[in-house]
Amino acid sequence: MSRKKYCVLTDGFSKSSLSLLAPALLLVTSALGQGSEFWQRKDYRQWSQTECQRLLENSPWAKTHALTQVVIESLQSPRSPVITSDPAAPDPSVGPVTSSTADRAREQRPEIKYSVQFRSALPVRQAMVRLMQIAQKYDQMQPEQKRTIDQNAEQFLAKSFPDTAVVFVSFTSNVREYQLELSRHWQAQTTETLKNLVFLIGSNGERIPLVSYVWAGNGRDFQLVFPRTYKDHPTAVPRDKAIQVEFIHPRIRQQKESRVLLEFKLEKMMMQGELVF
Repeated sequence: MSRKKYCVLTDGFSKSSLSLLAPALLLVTSALGQGSEFWQRKDYRQWSQTECQRLLENSPWAKTHALTQVVIESLQSPRSPVITSDPAAPDPSVGPVTSSTADRAREQRPEIKYSVQFRSALPVRQAMVRLMQIAQKYDQMQPEQKRTIDQNAEQFLAKSFPDTAVVFVSFTSNVREYQLELSRHWQAQTTETLKNLVFLIGSNGERIPLVSYVWAGNGRDFQLVFPRTYKDHPTAVPRDKAIQVEFIHPRIRQQKESRVLLEFKLEKMMMQGELVF
């Protein structure tokens, strides 16, 4: 399947596109006052920057997976550090460490972090829009200015995903060499190379294969597209317990290949009595 059929729902907005990502009138306002979470109680145009960041990083639709190493340098032998940790323990099959101090830029706790979002979920896109509002000082704008921005934002928030679920993945590292190697790895991947390594896992344990993989092109993001129906059955329904996103983190320097598995509780992903993902 051609990768060109799927656009990337990226958060790397250009300066000219900021004005397109402001509030729209397509809000489910009847949810106000219901539930205990801010995204159920408040119109998204009232969310704070902290609330938006929380929704995008640690919420029913967004999770973070970190791989860390604790490195203890030897004063006598700086090229032979002792490395301990899980799940990022050194792989002895890789061979001896070389230029370790330079590679890690003297980081004593090298880390790689994956942030995973269901970008097809409306609350996630609303948080993106609200952050753009805050950056543009939307709340202090005149009504006429707001109306113009609202009209442009409507298309972004109105986009629906009846057939697919879009999972957006960002990766970062506090070690420059790790970041560069990760970028090279993920840029080289295709839907075909990942078809046996990336899955959406249903409550019954069934692995739902990837429909499309899209590299975002900015060196740190990629997009995974999964079907909402598989073998004539919905990928997830409200009575299910959870769904999981699975992919393989590649071997980077002394860090071995590892499985990344993130679980999303479906009961937490309910909005207005409907499952949203």
